[in-house]
Amino acid sequence: VYCCQADGMIGLGCGARSYTNTLHYSNEYAVGAKGISEILQAYIQTADESFDYAHYGFQLNTEEQRRRYILLSLLSNEGLNCASYRQQFGSEVYADFPEFSELLALSLAIKDEDILQLTEFGIERSDTIGAWLFSEKVQELMQDYELK
Repeated sequence: VYCCQADGMIGLGCGARSYTNTLHYSNEYAVGAKGISEILQAYIQTADESFDYAHYGFQLNTEEQRRRYILLSLLSNEGLNCASYRQQFGSEVYADFPEFSELLALSLAIKDEDILQLTEFGIERSDTIGAWLFSEKVQELMQDYELK
């Protein structure tokens, strides 16, 4: 059974984003209509051999792997299984990220047994929660990227 937290994802096509156990990489991407159009046009004209390597990305250290696992889990219907996290990383999610108690205190998440799930209120704010989970390193990389 496929599990995005452990199996990784390969993105195909313009603006695609991919994850392996130790890498996060992507093609050029944009959020504005003009930038998207320019990137799409350039993508269509790109020579096949240019797709042999990733142009944007970084290696995930252990902390980044944990953050990605948590983020993908929280944004899935199943939520974050703390026992699976413990098995994967050999540590407790609340010890690694004590700030998670804020999600519960603000009613953005609920904990049922060993599962942490976003509430409807939390799902409505999932973009903000996701960004909140980004490490300082990832925030710096995002700021350095020239968004089209």
